[in-house]
Amino acid sequence: MNPLLSQPSSPALLEATPSLARVWWLALRPKTLTASVAPTLLGWAFAWSEGVWRPVPAFAFLIGFVLMQIVSNLVNDYSDFERGADTAERLGPARVTQKGWLSARQVASAAALAFTGSFLSLLFLTQEGSWPVFAGGAFCLAGAVFYSAGPVPLGYLGLGDMLVLLIFGLSGVCGSYVVLSHHVTQEVMLAGLSMGLIAAGILAVNNLRDRDTDKVVGKNTLVVRFGRRFGQWEYTVAVAGAFLIPVLAWLLLPEHRSGWLLTLGGLPLAAKEIRAIWKEDGSALNPHLGKTAGLGLVFSLLLSAGFLL
Repeated sequence: MNPLLSQPSSPALLEATPSLARVWWLALRPKTLTASVAPTLLGWAFAWSEGVWRPVPAFAFLIGFVLMQIVSNLVNDYSDFERGADTAERLGPARVTQKGWLSARQVASAAALAFTGSFLSLLFLTQEGSWPVFAGGAFCLAGAVFYSAGPVPLGYLGLGDMLVLLIFGLSGVCGSYVVLSHHVTQEVMLAGLSMGLIAAGILAVNNLRDRDTDKVVGKNTLVVRFGRRFGQWEYTVAVAGAFLIPVLAWLLLPEHRSGWLLTLGGLPLAAKEIRAIWKEDGSALNPHLGKTAGLGLVFSLLLSAGFLL
């Protein structure tokens, strides 16, 4: 069966259906994948600055971590459609299952394939590192699945914000560093916290946009529980906090490494995004998902440069 015809569609929808390659590209949500790339690069920078960067474990971590995020994206596409959270009233970018471009089974199979690849990377890194590496990776993979799936998905309980902070911040930066150095430092943990706050900002944008449809299906995100103004403040505090941490690290850590301050070059972009969150709503927030993810990449590159130059 042609996968593009796996669900009934109107002639108008069929005319607008992207190519199969484009459909799968959309399913991966490529604009958000910097959320896994950026913390990995930052962990690399810390390791490189100490002379312990090695290509094989470094790229094994990158591949496994990006595949973990793809698992999360595909499971979310599948599960939200099955639970009725993604409907024709959706304000966000196209979801391939809801659009009928791919069947739920196809998306679930792709998620299982990505999970397998990520898990194999984790097993390799466990041999290279230690069992704490396995524990951290298993936590990330479990979070990728159970954010949207399972009897009571974590995202439906309002726990998604903390989950992304832990996975795409602390686990990403610290994990990328630990598999190369076999230890962790206070500086790396603070950098991971900053990256996690930006990742939480990405989710806050998503939840602000979807709060009305989420409420209908019982997806009780923090924005659903506490309202739009809470979501705007959550985003503001998260993004501003990400840029405050490097200043505090420069002031308070004994090394007083000036590389922390290079992150301040990203403040104009951060301020622009914060203003947009307070001015825009609904589908107008869509571009700011990718832009906030891009802000995380800018932050990562600036801080990396600060510690490498």
